[in-house]
Amino acid sequence: MFTTQNTTSLYRAIAILTVLWAIMAVYVFAAVKKTYAKNGTFTNKLLNWWFAMWGVFFSALALSALYGVWLLPIDKTAALVAGLVLFVAGIVLLAVGMMEFRTLRRSCAQDTSKLITGGIYRWSRNPQFIGCLLYLTGISLAGRSIFAFALTAAASIVIYWYTVSLAEPYLERLYGEGYRRYKKRVSRWFGIASKNR
Repeated sequence: MFTTQNTTSLYRAIAILTVLWAIMAVYVFAAVKKTYAKNGTFTNKLLNWWFAMWGVFFSALALSALYGVWLLPIDKTAALVAGLVLFVAGIVLLAVGMMEFRTLRRSCAQDTSKLITGGIYRWSRNPQFIGCLLYLTGISLAGRSIFAFALTAAASIVIYWYTVSLAEPYLERLYGEGYRRYKKRVSRWFGIASKNR
């Protein structure tokens, strides 16, 4: 059983992690913007910061869900089952998206030698991000935590902003007309692939 002191410590830890994530995000996305402006690729240092930033975010979300911070008044079993389904679907989608890149370097934006448009990328230009948002939503739902849902919403906004403001212009500069044709053919998030190739 959690005491008031334990609850206060938990909330403080989650608040610190959330603020740390926001600070790291400002640094990381500024570095990404600078890298993309030079048509560069992620350095090992930038990639480490990227993973650390999302690791801090995930820690805050997982603690919020695990301890039901700002508990939603919904059925525990239904939330757990639905959350597990979303979590598994998200992990599978993320994995399928990553496997299409064939190499970890390509998946982690360190190798941009080829524009990936096959497999799952025929239906979505960003299946990895969709997978991430699904599994984060699943964790939030399983934990019935309003704060975890708020963090998931914040991640959705960050991912949308990154995709539209940074990644897409970068990919268009990098791959030119090939990427422009791909954008016309395939939905940013999810849709039926066009037969006009």
